[in-house]
Amino acid sequence: MAKYHQAIIEGKKEGYTPLIIIPSELMVEMFDLSAENTNDDRESIIVKAKDINVKELLKRMLEDVMPMDEEEEVDFTGEFSIQEQTNQFLSIQEGMNEKVILAKIPTSKPWEVAAWVPMGGFNECPLPEEQIAIFKYWYEKYGAAPALVTHDVWELYVENPPNTQEEVESLAWEQYGFCSDIVWQGIGTVNGLAGTLIHSSVWYFWWD
Repeated sequence: MAKYHQAIIEGKKEGYTPLIIIPSELMVEMFDLSAENTNDDRESIIVKAKDINVKELLKRMLEDVMPMDEEEEVDFTGEFSIQEQTNQFLSIQEGMNEKVILAKIPTSKPWEVAAWVPMGGFNECPLPEEQIAIFKYWYEKYGAAPALVTHDVWELYVENPPNTQEEVESLAWEQYGFCSDIVWQGIGTVNGLAGTLIHSSVWYFWWD
């Protein structure tokens, strides 16, 4: 985390955004497939993101992942209780991920880094332009910047995390719509997710 924090400071001075990339064979294949993308392609993605009504997008995403069964809906909502905070990147663990790349993405707008990463549009993972629109919304609201990426994970570093139950419950529903796997294959309930978000400086999203 120390190197990443230093890179944030340097990036703000030099006009780049740091991004931790954890390479894998699949990640290399994804980059190879997108290697011919030009700056025009990236700019097109960014322009598409600007045209997105992010609140309408989040509303639609939430509707798409809501369970049809009323009893199931009650079960997955759950009770709120404060959980352990997340202040370290979950994809970087001691003794694992020997090869970690700290890239300098040439943009001063952190939410735009998704235009440089060929990740999205699979297994309910949002398209890059949708990621950018949502990341911008969360950056403006919480200072949340995409900080780490794998072939199926985004982790965001949050400078101003929410600190009230009302805030985190609202945010948890947004995050559930954005990435339902963090509930269904993770903590199990939306309010359980909310309990992990108070004062947490790292948000984790994984698409199976």
